[in-house]
Amino acid sequence: MGDQGINLMALSLNQLAQLKQSIEEEMQGLSGALQQLQVSKNKLIISKASLEKVTKTPEGTPMLVPVTGSMYVRGETAQMQTLLVDVGTGYLIEKSPDEAQNFLSRKIQLIDDQAGNVQKTASIKQSQLQDTVNVMNQKVISGGA
Repeated sequence: MGDQGINLMALSLNQLAQLKQSIEEEMQGLSGALQQLQVSKNKLIISKASLEKVTKTPEGTPMLVPVTGSMYVRGETAQMQTLLVDVGTGYLIEKSPDEAQNFLSRKIQLIDDQAGNVQKTASIKQSQLQDTVNVMNQKVISGGA
């Protein structure tokens, strides 16, 4: 944690314990963020695969169309010039199948980039946690200073 200007050796064991707890909480938050990003990425990958499959399906092919998470209606494929794509917060935009594929690819790449940033931050926090634990151990061995 020297890069942030905190001299760990100057802190008491109690302060170090509080710092350790704070870093652990931050790491849990980062872990949760990574999990959410992975869930979002998986949904986009499934959407992209479904889009690829449905655009190759011949017109008139019977299918079940989800109305809710547990209710479906019978339908059939039609020629697709445009699709409605959820761009977030409930907004839908018409896009061609190719534009929709590109949109999903860009969203997946954005999530990968964000996950990389979160992982870098988690790595820094892990290093800070290790430094804090090492100083705590030194203080315990040397008598608690």
